Amino acid sequence: MLRYLCLALLSLCSTLSQAQLHHPVLPNLEGGALIQALQDQYRPNGLLDYGNARDTMYRNVDARNDTLYCVYTGYSVYLPPGEDPTTAAFENGTGINTEHTYPRAKGAEAPTPEADMHHLFPTRAAVNAARGNFPFADIPPNQVNSWYYLDQQQSNTPGNNIALYSRVGDQVFEPRDDHKGDVARAMFYFYTVYQQEANAADPDFFEQQRVTLCQWHYSDPVSEKEWNRTHAIAPYQEGKANPFVLDCTVADRCYCEGVIPPCTPPVSTDAAPSITLDARLYPQPAHGQAQLQITLPEAGRLSVRLFGVQGQELRSLPATVCSAGTHDINLELPAMPGLYFCRLEWEAGSRKAVKTLKVITF
Repeated sequence: MLRYLCLALLSLCSTLSQAQLHHPVLPNLEGGALIQALQDQYRPNGLLDYGNARDTMYRNVDARNDTLYCVYTGYSVYLPPGEDPTTAAFENGTGINTEHTYPRAKGAEAPTPEADMHHLFPTRAAVNAARGNFPFADIPPNQVNSWYYLDQQQSNTPGNNIALYSRVGDQVFEPRDDHKGDVARAMFYFYTVYQQEANAADPDFFEQQRVTLCQWHYSDPVSEKEWNRTHAIAPYQEGKANPFVLDCTVADRCYCEGVIPPCTPPVSTDAAPSITLDARLYPQPAHGQAQLQITLPEAGRLSVRLFGVQGQELRSLPATVCSAGTHDINLELPAMPGLYFCRLEWEAGSRKAVKTLKVITF
């Protein structure tokens, strides 16, 4: 029975559909006021140093079964357990290096911007060098100089699977299709929280690719992998996730109004109209712990997750099969007084429902 499970600090274990990947960020702000608030609330004041950030990203964030994959080509390297991950991945220059999505020469210099993992990705060293400081763009196939896939490089247009290739044109770079949205949201994040550094290095760099980034944000929405990644990074960066990943409307409200159709957050699509989760938290406000009571309309998988006001996931229960009826859960709360959000996610076959409850602690 779910009533006997205690909420614990666990990694994200979710079977969410794409439509459920949403957490509202400063919904009443837009434009300059929103950008300023994001700078105030989401810029980390203390990070790992760059060497530790790379090791952490390779080993703890991006590796799958001790294997690291290039986001631009799908090329992979094995990371032997116990070895330095950055050295192992580099393979004396033939393996994987670290891509600064927002280039160092354009504002991502040490100490803080250089090591912020929300814009760092593992990339094959040769492709990392080929991209250099180029801005991002959509490149017509007849204007591509080099195509990159796995460990391959070619000058001729591929005969098939063209979406899997990254490409270099005349002073521009285009990533493979399934990474374009990730690039856009990493660029939005960097330019927002490090705007002073970016503009000091090159005041035109972001603007010359802003429209393209907005289009990529729209055409390649946040995937479960990207959602999990930002939450995996957050504990190493003061609990701060990338707000452009948390809430698709943030890009609209900051940079993309009039460029792409407005993003509709999935509040109304989390559950079919006929499905309602009956849930309450008491007492309110609470101290130390609260009681969560939820009534399920039928048997299904239920998960419970606790978020901070800035979108950082603090605690979670992995999805658990629960019977229909009422369940009581003892919810352990953070010691720090404040406002939190408890998100309940229920799924039974194709039927899904989500409910978010405010939690106030003292």
